[in-house]
Amino acid sequence: MLPKIRADFDEEGVYFYQAFQPSIANYAIENQRFGGDDFKPVRMTWIKPSFAWVLYRSGYASKCNQERILKVKLPHAAVASLLAACHCPGGGLDSASPPASLRSVVQVDDMESDTKPPCAQRSAGSRGVVQWDPERDVMTCDPKNKKVPRKMLRQRSIQIGLQGGLSEFYVQSALSIEDVTEQARAVGRAHQQKKSADCEAAMRALLQEGALPNERLYEARLLQERHKLRLGLLPGEAADRITQLGRGGVPNPK
Repeated sequence: MLPKIRADFDEEGVYFYQAFQPSIANYAIENQRFGGDDFKPVRMTWIKPSFAWVLYRSGYASKCNQERILKVKLPHAAVASLLAACHCPGGGLDSASPPASLRSVVQVDDMESDTKPPCAQRSAGSRGVVQWDPERDVMTCDPKNKKVPRKMLRQRSIQIGLQGGLSEFYVQSALSIEDVTEQARAVGRAHQQKKSADCEAAMRALLQEGALPNERLYEARLLQERHKLRLGLLPGEAADRITQLGRGGVPNPK
């Protein structure tokens, strides 16, 4: 199955999730921007459009330094710029130079050079990484482990890793920041119900209350086709390799 981006979005932008320690989350919510003494804008950071995935990673906002879940909106153009500057190890294709919209925030040493060998271009030419991991189902828990959302083996979820200039660009591009910690914990309580029927009822109630995101296919129309091809979003070599992840043919780079 061809990898697809699924996200909650509107005409203004796309929502991504991150888990943070309370001090960083408090500053971000109060100021509607990232900052403060504990926040490091250039460190490697992972953003996810899948609410279920951040629940899985953070243990429903229970793990140390991941006690708060933030929902961050990025403009469509910023999302396209970030994806264009990412490479996809699972696809096995070289990364591209940072797009024009990012060159003001990416250091000269980060830029791809024709004189550098391919391996150097891959590490220095891009500070972004795209990974495709098995999607998680926000509506149901793992039948064998009620502490995590159910893994969906036939569907992949995009994870975007950013550092250096790309991380700074992400921070500067945030349109809004919302605290969804309570929603995350509510899903956790629903998933930990002993009876499946009780879990289903609790999740239906959350859905009816509007506590869950409306994630659907996001086409990233501003992203050029050549970048979609590199990242596996269009049929081709990268997409073929990504579909083999976890099947013994191509090792998952994670």
